[in-house]
Amino acid sequence: MAAIKMTVFPLACADRLMKIGLLARTRRLEQKIRRKDLAAQTGLSLTTLGKIEAGVPTVEMRSYMIALWHLGVLDEAFQDVPMTSPASFATEHRVRLKRGSREDF
Repeated sequence: MAAIKMTVFPLACADRLMKIGLLARTRRLEQKIRRKDLAAQTGLSLTTLGKIEAGVPTVEMRSYMIALWHLGVLDEAFQDVPMTSPASFATEHRVRLKRGSREDF
């Protein structure tokens, strides 16, 4: 079964991931941790850590969470994320999705 992929990534989400990536990189450097050492501690690849620090949206949330937790910035990374109900989000933000076909179901 083929997955339906989004063709548009919300700007607010991209901005948040960039900020999270910058926070992760800044804290890693402040703590004088080499990316290679963080990879060994977390079990994540060097490529994945580089993508996290760049705020790449295709990286699994699990990988972001593990890296942030190991750096001690998990709470800080999501501190100012507003808590909204799914209904209010749906009416305030628009997302363009790929049109599904019968083969997708």
